[in-house]
Amino acid sequence: MVHLSEESYAEFKSICDKEGIHYDTEAEYREAAQNLLSLFEVLYDGASEELARKKRLATEPNGYAIDSNGRTCFVCHRNVQGEIWYDKWGMKCMNCQAAFKRKIFPGYVLKDRDNNRHVTDSQLGWKYGLHSQTIKKLIREGRLKPRVIPNGPMIFLRKENPDLPQIIEELTNAKSHKNKR
Repeated sequence: MVHLSEESYAEFKSICDKEGIHYDTEAEYREAAQNLLSLFEVLYDGASEELARKKRLATEPNGYAIDSNGRTCFVCHRNVQGEIWYDKWGMKCMNCQAAFKRKIFPGYVLKDRDNNRHVTDSQLGWKYGLHSQTIKKLIREGRLKPRVIPNGPMIFLRKENPDLPQIIEELTNAKSHKNKR
C-alpha cells in the first residue's frame, strides 16, 4: 500500500476547499485522501494487468489461458477457479470458451456488458424475478428461443426473442397484480 505524502495531502485539502468538499476532522481528511490514493493504486494495477494481457495477444492472437485468480466469467457470471480464457473478446470460463468455439453464441455477447443484445436465464431470474420453471415453460411454449451452453446458462439473443420485453412486462405485471391481492 502506498502512503500519502504530506505534499499530496496538502494538495488534496486544497482541491477539497476549491470544490467545496468539507470533512469535520483532520483524520477524516487524511482517511479520504488515503482512500483515494488506494483506489488509484487498484485502478492502476488493473489497467497495467489488462495492458500486459493485450500485449500478449499480439503473439497469441487466438487467445490463451491464464490463472483466474477468482475472476468471474463474462458469459455465465460464475466465479472461476483454475484457468480462464482470455482473447480479443475478454475473459470467459473454459466451458463458455468451448461453447463459443462451437458457435453456440455469437461473439458480440462477450462485449455486450449492458445486455442490450442478449440476456441469460440467470439474469432473467435476478433482474426480473422470473423463476427458472417459468422460463422453461416459456421455452416449451415456443415463446422464448434459447441458446444453451452445456453445463452453463441459456442465452437469449434479443434479435431471436423480439417479444422478450413484452413477455417480461406481462409476467412482472401479473406477479405484482397477484401480490396486491
